[in-house]
Amino acid sequence: MFEDYSPHPWKTQDPDIDKADRKGMLLSDQIRKFCSKKLLISDGYEEARLRPAAYTLTIGDSYRDSAGKPGTLNEGSPSFEMPPNSIVFVSIKESLDLPYYIAARFNLRVDWVYKGILLGTGPQVEPGFRGKLSCPLYNLTSRPHTVMLGQEFATIDFERTTNFVSEIPSKVHAGLKPRGKLWAYEAAGTEFLLFDQKELKALAKYPPDYNIVSSLVQMQRELAVWRKIGIAVVVSFVALTLAILNLQGNLMRETIANGKDVIQVKTQVLEIQREVQQLQPKK
Repeated sequence: MFEDYSPHPWKTQDPDIDKADRKGMLLSDQIRKFCSKKLLISDGYEEARLRPAAYTLTIGDSYRDSAGKPGTLNEGSPSFEMPPNSIVFVSIKESLDLPYYIAARFNLRVDWVYKGILLGTGPQVEPGFRGKLSCPLYNLTSRPHTVMLGQEFATIDFERTTNFVSEIPSKVHAGLKPRGKLWAYEAAGTEFLLFDQKELKALAKYPPDYNIVSSLVQMQRELAVWRKIGIAVVVSFVALTLAILNLQGNLMRETIANGKDVIQVKTQVLEIQREVQQLQPKK
């Protein structure tokens, strides 16, 4: 599981373990320090994408379009289009290698959200993760959206967890025992659960027999159906409101007309009473 993988000692040993303020989100100086040792951003790091407390991720070359068809972005074909109301899967260009005591969170950049694109995934990346992240993108608008290779689309931040062991990576890896889909390492009576360190490739989490096409199409259809349902509800509400207002108007008109009839009948009754009084003999 760890063949041809010799990480920096900081993979298991926190260089700042004795510092009182080591816990919390990593600022740019800490991110830069780990990246210089090929940790956090192990491949594809660029200083220009470093933020005060995060790093900007970019679109990688592997993707699945709205029909579930796999595609590759390159210089000859640097972009693809997200149709309106569609779902696609993208991967990041950068490779990650998180120490066992640092977790990460990533989310879509605000400018993408303003364009009606949402990121459909959980934001946490577990300590020890190694490889490329992949995620679905939802185009909730009625307009197509172009996705380009190397385009900045997400940010990732890093945070230290509770303390891990102080042994070098080779000793930790040699002492791992299988625990279901995870691995367990015990030190000083404390057991830690770790992920397999085999590098995760872009979109590799989907097994060969996974019917990604039907899943994508089904989600896309459900999205379209719910949008139609929402429009139908609005139209029905407006129609019901207009019907009620029309009924109210009809009732008011009928009430006014009935009132006029009552007044007319009352006037006729008074007129008949006067005529009857005139016909009565005088005493």
